[in-house]
Amino acid sequence: MDWKVRTANMNDEAQVLEAIRLFVEELRGKHDIPLPENAKNVFRRIINSVIPGTVLVAETEDNEIIGCATVSIQEVIYKGGAYALLQELWVQPSYRSLLVGNSLISAVENYCRDSTIKRLEVCLPDKSFHAFDSTYNFYQRNRFIDNGPYMAKKIE
Repeated sequence: MDWKVRTANMNDEAQVLEAIRLFVEELRGKHDIPLPENAKNVFRRIINSVIPGTVLVAETEDNEIIGCATVSIQEVIYKGGAYALLQELWVQPSYRSLLVGNSLISAVENYCRDSTIKRLEVCLPDKSFHAFDSTYNFYQRNRFIDNGPYMAKKIE
């Protein structure tokens, strides 16, 4: 099973959006969850550099996307500048023991270096997530340091 990691392009839109949809389904433990209508536009804005960030994909020799990572760039006063936030990281279950996720993390780190960004963060799923422990351990193995929980509020 050979695969490579590269920056996504417009031709990857359908496969990346499906990967993100599967990521959301897995996190929520529910099936048939549609992405918001605007998801396609967000993907296009990242790919076209309208908003800062990147989408990286892991693909097989047959051009099947087996994993993806999305990164946004945040500017924060108290940190004195920009940092990267790993928004989504998903690998097809049958490829999870083959270091695809590690390769995506490595590619994200290279993107950060190329962008002179010195900090990469990720928000973990809720501890009730069925695979929380393996997710937590994955990030620890990739040298992420536990920084505590975060909170969110929906603005209507």
